[in-house]
Amino acid sequence: MENQPKKVFEAFRKSMLAKTDDWMDLISEDVLLTGPLAQVSGKASFVEVNQAFFASIQTSKIYQLIENGDYIITQISTDVATPSGKIISLSVSEWYEIQDNLIQSLKVYFDTAELRNEMNPA
Repeated sequence: MENQPKKVFEAFRKSMLAKTDDWMDLISEDVLLTGPLAQVSGKASFVEVNQAFFASIQTSKIYQLIENGDYIITQISTDVATPSGKIISLSVSEWYEIQDNLIQSLKVYFDTAELRNEMNPA
């Protein structure tokens, strides 16, 4: 089957926002996640660090999406509910590498200051 990065990304995003577990089937066993809050390798670790975060997402809007070969690069805005109930908005850049119709790696970039303040109140 031909690699279809955009379709894989869209299915991953749809499942994540619908709060279903279908996104887990789109992750490779040796996936690498690099982000400001976690750096993990392997599907089990990826699922573990993302389940709670994905559940906290309230809304998400794509501003830019670029497909280049096996890569999908996005600029998004995501509203996240914190444990205190406050909703914060994150401006996020994501770099997906998708091969064999599975996410092989995901690099996520965003300013963590407001999120860290909410998660660790003084």
